[in-house]
Amino acid sequence: MKIMMKKSSLLVSMGILMSQGAMAVEWDVSGFVRAEVAVKTSDDQNEMNWAGNSFNGKSVANTGLAGPATLTRPGSQANDTDFNLFATRLELDAQGIVNDNISLRFKLRGFADHIAEIEDAYDDINMFEQQFSGKGGTHLETAGDNWMLDMPVAYLDYSDGPLWVRLGNQQIAWGEALFFRVSDVPNGLDLRRHSVLDVVAEEYSDKRVPGLGVRSSYRIKENIELEGFAQFAQPSIIPNENSPYNVIPAQFVIQEDVGYDNAEGDINFGAKLRFESGNLGGHIFAVRRTDPNGVFKWTESKGSGALAGSAFQGTTGNGVYSAAEWFHYASLARLDGIKALESALNDFAIGSAAGFGVAQGCGAAAPVNGQISIDSQAVASCTLDTFFASGDLRGHLSREYMRENVFGFAANYIFEGEPDSFMDQLIGRFELSYTPDKKFTNPSLGDYIEADETQFALILEKYHKFSAEFPATYMVAQWLHKTESDLFGRHLSGMNNTAGSSPTGKDSFNAWAFALQQPSPTLEWRFDLAILNDFNGGWLIQPGTRWNPNKDMQIDIYANILESDGGGDDFAEGLEYSNEIFSRFTYFF
Repeated sequence: MKIMMKKSSLLVSMGILMSQGAMAVEWDVSGFVRAEVAVKTSDDQNEMNWAGNSFNGKSVANTGLAGPATLTRPGSQANDTDFNLFATRLELDAQGIVNDNISLRFKLRGFADHIAEIEDAYDDINMFEQQFSGKGGTHLETAGDNWMLDMPVAYLDYSDGPLWVRLGNQQIAWGEALFFRVSDVPNGLDLRRHSVLDVVAEEYSDKRVPGLGVRSSYRIKENIELEGFAQFAQPSIIPNENSPYNVIPAQFVIQEDVGYDNAEGDINFGAKLRFESGNLGGHIFAVRRTDPNGVFKWTESKGSGALAGSAFQGTTGNGVYSAAEWFHYASLARLDGIKALESALNDFAIGSAAGFGVAQGCGAAAPVNGQISIDSQAVASCTLDTFFASGDLRGHLSREYMRENVFGFAANYIFEGEPDSFMDQLIGRFELSYTPDKKFTNPSLGDYIEADETQFALILEKYHKFSAEFPATYMVAQWLHKTESDLFGRHLSGMNNTAGSSPTGKDSFNAWAFALQQPSPTLEWRFDLAILNDFNGGWLIQPGTRWNPNKDMQIDIYANILESDGGGDDFAEGLEYSNEIFSRFTYFF
């Protein structure tokens, strides 16, 4: 109740300030309507979904103690889907000026994905509704199965000389890196709308999860500025089960409400000090936040019957059907299939009953201090398949949100050289962040991993004119280094992950990126190229073009090309289904 009163008070205060000058507000209203379509360029399916499961209709040998000689997953793998996205977007943007000191801005965003109407594989799926904040992903959102309506922007700006204050619902964008979120820590990401596969140059502008709060800055001198914010914490929003860009195997249930109930009402706050001196600039920052990405862990399924009190539901028809399937998906998700079974047995009631008995019958050593140890694929497979002989098992996970501190700094330097040379006005940037005692999902899905994480990005940025006829080409090259997790925040102990074996892990994660933009002489066209490659063999290449035939119309056509060399250690493995050509047809008004 206190939490809701605080949020209501913030909105009421904002409303009072707006109403005081409402009669004098000068409004400028604009907007657009857009069709967004992503067409697949291969027959690859999203294996995280029921229809794309590569074990559908296949029989594998039963390695368990009893039951049929083979275990068969029902159904067949869909191979006729042509679209990953087929959506309509409407945005209205209202900006008002009250006086020289106060301005207002509101953005209403409506988004509907019609994919279920054209692809049978996505019948009856929930694309947008969430288990927290009512049915929406934020406090100013409502959603249904295939639509969402929200206000990502609803704030009041006040400025008076060196002071600037923003009050209301807002996104906070920190950092300069493309792809990499080294300093960009205030807000999580909403991945329901085309995942992370939109135009790279837009730098997550449509993805950051807004939150109610206040942000302010004060210019101490002409070259020194102090900024701070306080904002209600909001979780990152992952694509829903069986949706086109789902990233979590549909054989598992995520109990979002378990962790969110404990985190609701948390306040994120932070400060950043920026400075400039000649060609040198930079900032230092400190943030106290609830990690929006959360950490995953086995949780009680709340089911009934023989598996009551465990992390599993039995014979749902939507679970895992064999040990072979279990290990395959553990590898894709960068989990340890052997240790995940061990923690599921040890942490719940089933472990002290039937589970321990089956495991010992399959060759596991007797429990020590009430804990059983499973040390081989053979023992794990036998234990799993003994249960699967009675039907499928569906695992339950919670996502819990942990408080953490993030500290960092950035520096940039503008190089000078001969006029029109490549070195002249080249910008070098360096961003670093450090999170002590950060919590990570354990590949065993047991107790969280806690470790200090450092990540940094080295960035070179340049506008260079190659031709007198064409405007300057924008180019940026980057290197990212992370000490504890990969591009998506998965702990490195889950890397080098081969189905059936425990992962051997990686010492660090490294990736490089390059992007360029080239406008045409008339600025009617813009040509883009973005490349991301981790040092383990994962690639994302995004070429594209933007056409503005007039001020009212814009057409974007881009391709997402993802490739992996396998081995369970790169970011692109399992994402090849999203090889696609996507287009956006926009009418502005």
